[in-house]
Amino acid sequence: MRKLKGKKRKILRRRKKSIFTNLYFSFSVFASIVVLSAAGFFLFSPRFQIQELNVSGNKDIPTEELKEMAEEGMKTSFSFMGFDVSTASIFLSGNKGVDSLMEAFPEIEKVSIKKNFPNGISLEIVEKTPFVIWTDVFDSSKCYLVDSKGSFIKNYNNEEEYSSLVKVIQKENIKDLDKKAVIDKISFIEKELKYISINASSFDLSNYDISVKSNYGFLIIFNIKEDLDWQIDKLAYTLKDPAYSSDLNKLEYIKLGFGNIVYVK
Repeated sequence: MRKLKGKKRKILRRRKKSIFTNLYFSFSVFASIVVLSAAGFFLFSPRFQIQELNVSGNKDIPTEELKEMAEEGMKTSFSFMGFDVSTASIFLSGNKGVDSLMEAFPEIEKVSIKKNFPNGISLEIVEKTPFVIWTDVFDSSKCYLVDSKGSFIKNYNNEEEYSSLVKVIQKENIKDLDKKAVIDKISFIEKELKYISINASSFDLSNYDISVKSNYGFLIIFNIKEDLDWQIDKLAYTLKDPAYSSDLNKLEYIKLGFGNIVYVK
């Protein structure tokens, strides 16, 4: 009798384990179906496909070009069981569209995105502000617009609206050139020169010097490796010298060397 009872207990335990296993498997299958169905609904339902795209904030870049590129970038395509599937679901499309715009239009500094559920997206464009006309003589005299961060905007084709910008002429192939650092130096020089009544029309850049063409016609040559504050002080002191101040138009150049050295011709 005891042996029979022992066998019955073993049989009952196996049955309980089998029931729980079946319930867990059934729940997993059911949950997977629910998740896949929900994902399919959100990704492929016509209700959530982007139908309205608004673009604002752009000034120089045509709106239609922005829309066309954004719409193309917001599509997601993939293969499923041998079929090519494409969707423009609002749940997937935002960041991809922004990335495609930033890549296609270097004029753009920033894109803000707002999703207008269920099927609308608004893009706010911030364009870069041209700060410098940069001419690279070493590279086939390429000429382009650059912002204050040293970032390329677009090629410069003598547009009148940009003619008053600072002009930088790169005359040598400068290794590891940091355009932002150069622009910061040039901006500082330009501002300080105005304090001593000198306007700069252009800046020639080499590996060691920044040559500034002044409104008096002579060049002011700054050592790019030396302290600019000290060089400005030396320049101001030199220009007050009666030997030069009486007729600045006759000067050819003022070269600000190391230490207290100033070369004047």
